[in-house]
Amino acid sequence: MRLRFEAPGDDDAYDHVRGVLLDELDGWWSGVDSDREAVVSDVAVFLDWRYFDSTGVLDDFAPADIAEFLLEWCPRRFEGRPDDAASLCFAVGVYVDFMEATGRLAGGADRAARLRRLADDLAPTLLAEARDPTVVEDLPVPGDAPEPFELPFLYVPPSATDLAAAATAVPLLAKLDALRDYLGPDGKPLTDKDELELADGRALVERLDTGDVLDFELGELKYPARSTAALRRLNFLVQVAIEAGAVDVHRHRVLPGQEWGMRSPVERAESLFAAILLSRPLRSLHSAQLYPEQHVMHDLLDDGIACWLAPLLQDGANLPFESLLEWVHALVAAQRPSPRWYADEEDTLEAYVEDDMGRLLDVLRQAGVVRWTDALERPQPLGPSNWTGGTVALTALGRHVVPEYLEDAGFALRRLDRINDWDATDLIGAMLLVGKDTHVPLIANWRSDRPAAERVQMVTEAAAAMETAAGRTMGFVALNEFDIDVAEPFVRQLLDSPVAGHAALWLIQRDRADAETLASFVDVAVLVDVLAESLESPEELCSLFAGLSDPSQLLDDIWRHPAPETALVLDALGRHLPDRALAKAARKAAVRHQSWMANRL
Repeated sequence: MRLRFEAPGDDDAYDHVRGVLLDELDGWWSGVDSDREAVVSDVAVFLDWRYFDSTGVLDDFAPADIAEFLLEWCPRRFEGRPDDAASLCFAVGVYVDFMEATGRLAGGADRAARLRRLADDLAPTLLAEARDPTVVEDLPVPGDAPEPFELPFLYVPPSATDLAAAATAVPLLAKLDALRDYLGPDGKPLTDKDELELADGRALVERLDTGDVLDFELGELKYPARSTAALRRLNFLVQVAIEAGAVDVHRHRVLPGQEWGMRSPVERAESLFAAILLSRPLRSLHSAQLYPEQHVMHDLLDDGIACWLAPLLQDGANLPFESLLEWVHALVAAQRPSPRWYADEEDTLEAYVEDDMGRLLDVLRQAGVVRWTDALERPQPLGPSNWTGGTVALTALGRHVVPEYLEDAGFALRRLDRINDWDATDLIGAMLLVGKDTHVPLIANWRSDRPAAERVQMVTEAAAAMETAAGRTMGFVALNEFDIDVAEPFVRQLLDSPVAGHAALWLIQRDRADAETLASFVDVAVLVDVLAESLESPEELCSLFAGLSDPSQLLDDIWRHPAPETALVLDALGRHLPDRALAKAARKAAVRHQSWMANRL
């Protein structure tokens, strides 16, 4: 089958192949049936972009192609429709998996996995840009900033013991101490250009092992350094020391900072990380005089440090360097600051991003913020080595300092160390993110200074306002951890609310009401919520449903329930019920529900 076309001359041929591919995809799709039409439609959008606005090649994609589609093409066309835009990230992953499964994708399974991960990683960025009406070129409107992207996990801070141990083992702090020792109580003079004198520079390069090249040799010729201006790594270290407060500049002399010795190791490490962010490592360490456009990339990478590290805050998380590289490369490739920008030169751009991210992570490793295991050293002709490969994780120090910078980076983080600031919605959301074993201590520590009745009231109000089945169910799970005599009156008030069915079941299960009295409150809404909790286990779902009274009649009631979970439950029952007649009835109910919902819009 032909898979490469040129617009506009190949319109008929492309249209034919497009139809064949979409038909095959429809048959290949193994996900939820109710999503089939939407997925195929989204893939069609991706194919049309590739033919009309890109290269017309349907079987070979580079990461920059995916980034161009998701970060440049989509935001302009889906402005104000963030959910529609974000669904295209999923469609891209489906398409490359389909092409790989049918033996058509250049690069095979490895390329498919790489492109799928990239599309997933770019989803938060696309979502934010599609929400923001200023995404193209307009100036931002005050008060219209996009909502922060909430990281999908609960942040657990490191223990004080682990944090203290990490802070005392920071390599750069040892270098700052060595710098202070060298300066002595009287300090060292600066030149008229505010630079260290050459003799001091030579001594510090050796003492601090900065890796700067003092004397450049070319054959038999030797070019000795004439000033410290070119000692970029030493100058960066001194600048960081100044920003951190380890040293001061006074009357053209560099002196040890007076308050530095009074700080704890953790406070010094915090100041060091803040100073590194302010000093902009890549801008400071590497010249871009030959290619000024590199400043754009350096600024992007320097400014994005908190962004690159944010996913690693999940407890136990680590990330292959290659995965981090793909995400960063896609964002860099989306920048087009000038005609000289080399973003179209794919191999060159990838090499620059790999080198610069390696340098940036090496600085963060020396700052004790990241742990970079199995990294591969790449010696350079001059200066220190570059690094690549391996796996990146945050140290206890990194887990401590990075969260403080997430808000400015556009992220929201649910933090266990700020549990007393949570409302009940935050509590329920956190319970959904952690295992059952964590629920009891989580609730015990939440708003522990408030009266029990007040805490229960907050939970019941939040449970009634939850928009998902999982949230409503978890709200009542939370109520289990309170004294039943305190909780019961508030739960009874919910019998006159949208979660009346949940309230009735809660009271019945705790022998605070008999089933006959509250049977009328156990409605379709709560049954759908309960069934939805078993969607990941079809066997459990079918067993639960089959055990209900008159399941055939229940299907006729369920399809009229407008909750988002209804379609998922009916689809799962239609595919997995062992009773063929009942499964067929579930599929019919799913079709009725889809039509009914469409007519409600």
